[in-house]
Amino acid sequence: MVYSKLVSSLIALVAILFVSFFVRDWLVLHECGAVQSCLDSASDFQNITKFIVTCVATLLAFTIGRRLVTKRDRFFLQMSFLMILCADFCFKILYNYFGTIDTRDNFITLGIGFFFIAQMILIYRHTRVSDDDWSFPWIYCVPLAAVLAMIVLAQLHVLESYVLMAVLAYIPVLLCSLVVACMTLKFKFFPKANANLIVLGMVCFTCCDALTGLSLLSGADHSTIEVFAAVSNNFIWLFYVPAIIFLALSGYRRNV
Repeated sequence: MVYSKLVSSLIALVAILFVSFFVRDWLVLHECGAVQSCLDSASDFQNITKFIVTCVATLLAFTIGRRLVTKRDRFFLQMSFLMILCADFCFKILYNYFGTIDTRDNFITLGIGFFFIAQMILIYRHTRVSDDDWSFPWIYCVPLAAVLAMIVLAQLHVLESYVLMAVLAYIPVLLCSLVVACMTLKFKFFPKANANLIVLGMVCFTCCDALTGLSLLSGADHSTIEVFAAVSNNFIWLFYVPAIIFLALSGYRRNV
């Protein structure tokens, strides 16, 4: 696929930033030995550069211009990236620089909420079989049922952690999004190259979120489980960067 000089330059910038923060992640882990307080205090460079990568990926989605698949598709993709950008702003900026012991969980919950909305938009985008298709994606019933279940469990005081409820509601929408992304190859609405990028993007997205779950494991400093969590955390963006770049590029039509 041939891209403009601007798009190629943005992808090159992402590659440079990725290498820089990926190397820095491992250097910090080597120096800190998985001590969480040390990892947090030494991660300013990574937090900023990672958020810049999300900004660049969002810019890619908003520079599609006339290389679009359809105007509706471009709109849905851009709206999903706005949600992704808001989610990463919660995780990388608000959580790390404005969060306190009392508010950090709120930023995590809010960030997961933005990702939930992003995946719902992507599900709608990827279930279209034509540009005139305004049908309701019945697969929405799965994540909506999960949200309803969380509300009921909260009312019954079975679950009281908003973060846990957000995670349990997000897992079904992520899996549904992965399923419908793979089905774009069957629907034939997207050109084959675009459908392949959608599938690759969502597979990487799923791997990234699986690693995020593993990174939430905790233990005493220097324990095996703590090191495992820290290592998993370092691999998250190895999948997340390709995920958002593939999804952004999936909105570009070939040979236009």
